[in-house]
Amino acid sequence: MASARSQNIPTIALLSVAGEGNGGNEVLAGTARQDLAGGSLIEHQITTLARAGISKFLIEVENYDGSLTALADRCRMKGLVVVFVRTGADIQSFVEASDRIWVQSSQLYVQFGLIETLTKATENFVATVDSRDENTAFERIDLNTRWAGISVVGQDTIATLRDLPDDWSIISSLLRQSVLAQIPMRPVSQQHITNGTLTVLTGAQDFSELNRQILRRRVASRSGFVESQLFGPVLARIVPVIWQNPVAVTITKFASPILALVALALGFGNFATAACIAAFVAIAANSLRLAVTDDVDDHSHIQSVSVLTWALIILAMFSAVYMQSSYRGDGLFVAFAVSSLAYLTQKMALPKGAKQLLHSPAALTIFAAIGSALLGLIQALEWIMVLQLTVLIFVSLRNDLIGKKAKEP
Repeated sequence: MASARSQNIPTIALLSVAGEGNGGNEVLAGTARQDLAGGSLIEHQITTLARAGISKFLIEVENYDGSLTALADRCRMKGLVVVFVRTGADIQSFVEASDRIWVQSSQLYVQFGLIETLTKATENFVATVDSRDENTAFERIDLNTRWAGISVVGQDTIATLRDLPDDWSIISSLLRQSVLAQIPMRPVSQQHITNGTLTVLTGAQDFSELNRQILRRRVASRSGFVESQLFGPVLARIVPVIWQNPVAVTITKFASPILALVALALGFGNFATAACIAAFVAIAANSLRLAVTDDVDDHSHIQSVSVLTWALIILAMFSAVYMQSSYRGDGLFVAFAVSSLAYLTQKMALPKGAKQLLHSPAALTIFAAIGSALLGLIQALEWIMVLQLTVLIFVSLRNDLIGKKAKEP
């Protein structure tokens, strides 16, 4: 019987783009290479598992092609190890006795939250779902049980594949060996399948539906009024078009910091209103980038491009204020106050109305642009600060009133 108990999290993942379907049925060749939100399923699998702490990836292939080589190069630039394997014997030299290996079927989409939970398991396991009709896409283990597409095994189980015939599926064979070795089965809640956390993709229609779900989640995650009511409907229309063009996806990734640099240059040039407009466009471009490239099931995840974009926008505001005050620091205090309040309110639990305003940098930038054109940027920022503080005071009074009512008998 293979060992089940281990304290270390998996550091190796065994994935597949060999194109073999569940139960040995052939599906579209290279299913894991189909477009998924502007990328590919295999790239999403690697990126998500890397966020969970896995750094080495063994990918079962039938043949190499240019897209897989380019994917491996991109991953290696991020410090990940990507190795293509064709047989069970190929795997042996990459796995050490202390390793735990995350095994994932080629057609499986899994959100980060579930992966993070499963990687924390201290025992090796075979994840399972029941055999209800909704789960027929999952590979069958027995009459009442299907494989959920995820296992965590040890080196001793991998060693059983040493003499596997070359034309046999590594992933499916490893599942059989895991069952024979009596590795514990871990049932996965049906809710994960119902809400799309765990999805088997068997063809173009499944990919299309998943893309729609991903886009809805990304657009719905924006709490600001302008971001949700203005950007949201626009993004819902243009993001699917961008996903179809790899060049457009690449441009989208770098547009927001470039536009923020333009705002910074305009600020130093003493074009305050133009700088505000450029900052607004940079915020819109950043929202577009997040919708095109980011997965929001981990809300605490902040990408470095977003940090760079916001840093440049804040510098643009400070530079425009400094230039308008004739190289004096008179307006820098209010610029600091507005940016600090904007940051702090992002960390606060606010009622819906207050959140829509205070969690909307785009709305604050619109106010700044209009105020700059009518009053000057420094006065505009002063009024924005008054607005921020007023909303926070009303929220505080509201919370006090709710607290008093809760204490009444």
